Amino acid sequence: MRLQCVLPICSVTQVERGFSLVELLVALALSMVIVIGTTYVYLGTRETQRTLFEKSLANETGHFVLDMIGRDIENAGFYPSIRVSGTASAGNVTVQTYTNPVTTSPPAAFNTPVFGCQANRYLPATNVCAAHSVTIDADTLAVNYYSNDASGLDIGNRADCLRQDSANDVVINITRRNAGHASATTANRPFLMPISPLFVSNRYTLTPAAMNVEGAAISTFGLACHGNGGMVASPNYNYYPIIAGIDQLRFYFLERTNETAVSQFRRANGVTNWANVVAVRVCLMARSLQSARLQGGTSYTLADCDATARSFTDGIERRVFSQTFALKNHSQLLNP
Repeated sequence: MRLQCVLPICSVTQVERGFSLVELLVALALSMVIVIGTTYVYLGTRETQRTLFEKSLANETGHFVLDMIGRDIENAGFYPSIRVSGTASAGNVTVQTYTNPVTTSPPAAFNTPVFGCQANRYLPATNVCAAHSVTIDADTLAVNYYSNDASGLDIGNRADCLRQDSANDVVINITRRNAGHASATTANRPFLMPISPLFVSNRYTLTPAAMNVEGAAISTFGLACHGNGGMVASPNYNYYPIIAGIDQLRFYFLERTNETAVSQFRRANGVTNWANVVAVRVCLMARSLQSARLQGGTSYTLADCDATARSFTDGIERRVFSQTFALKNHSQLLNP
């Protein structure tokens, strides 16, 4: 401050002074430290969140696939009971059993509720097992059953694995669906009881899956399915992906011949009689789509579905999931 006097009056004037160069440099240095520290915390938190997300993704993928395939396996071999009317004992129920819906040159895959191809893909067009078109570490499982519900796709079990109406199968269900029913109109046809139980067949395996996540191209494999609901006027024999992020898929089958025989789970080539299969064990190796920092670094060893130790160095999170599902509609389980 300084004193200014203009006779006869004097006043005090405030003199403004800026930061010195040293003070400015100190302030800039402190600001940089705060910005760098905040950025470091943000990036660390973001990386942790991404890692947790990738780990969670692998876990959810495994459980989702097991749940989806498992529910279908539990339907395998189902054939609806047909109520007989006009008989002496009202309310009589005739219990039908699963049979191959094809009578002329029936495909072996339809003879039983489940059928498998070891390390191969099932080809719906020719009804045979054949090598995958590319290197894929996966078996194939075919699940077969019947449905006569008139609830449509939202409630009943007439939908295939791709949520297509099995009544569309012009190869097998054309004479079974309600399209031939005298009272079936376009409006009410989806809600009518089929003339005969509808045949549902789903086939599960892996197919290549390519995607782009955060600008990065990712090549992996994913669960794919072919359902007979796509067998419309121009039959579609393609497998369609359902969920990505699976490196390995195995199906093991338990045969039961009698009470004293020792049974064990075997892959498809070891099954001697598909009619005796009473349970299926599904094993898969799910993975994250992006690298996830694992405890102890990015290198780790994991036992896969074949109990083979495999080493990985890419930092991708991988987990093995396995669950056994009983064929609830198998005659040996219904009448032990």
